[in-house]
Amino acid sequence: MNQLQKAWESRIDTHTDPDGWPFDNEAHQQAGTRRNAEAWAAFEPIALIAARLVISSEQDRPRLPCDVMQPRWGWQLSVLTAATHHLDTIGTSAEQALSDLPPGAGPGSDAYDAVLAARNSAAWPLLEEWALHAPAVVGIRAATVRTDRPRLTTSAPALPATSTSTTPAARR
Repeated sequence: MNQLQKAWESRIDTHTDPDGWPFDNEAHQQAGTRRNAEAWAAFEPIALIAARLVISSEQDRPRLPCDVMQPRWGWQLSVLTAATHHLDTIGTSAEQALSDLPPGAGPGSDAYDAVLAARNSAAWPLLEEWALHAPAVVGIRAATVRTDRPRLTTSAPALPATSTSTTPAARR
């Protein structure tokens, strides 16, 4: 996703005038449509678990010690929660719209492609939110793993008491 954002910013820098107007509006729109489709495809592998990742982070965050807590994490998780909810809604609406298409309007047809383009366009700003704030999920997970890891002690554990006799019969 970050690569898509950088490529898009580079395209904006080289294909627009100083006021941000594209030199070729049609090429700009086509590039935006490709970017949106690539962004959706990049997010799709985690779309099914995105909500669980955020919920898990929300549950882990209060257990973290203050010295590892980042103040922004709470806000970032709320942004990710809202983005995930909206992405789910957009995806469900697109699936419904695709199922409502007439027979023969399958992949490659104008109607089918228009539904996907609308979905991807609506999803782009939310996917940008995920790209920007997902490091909070990673940070919370890393802090949780470090916090939950058993600590090494400097003293040896106490050994259990043993019988004074070393013969098997005496130990019974």
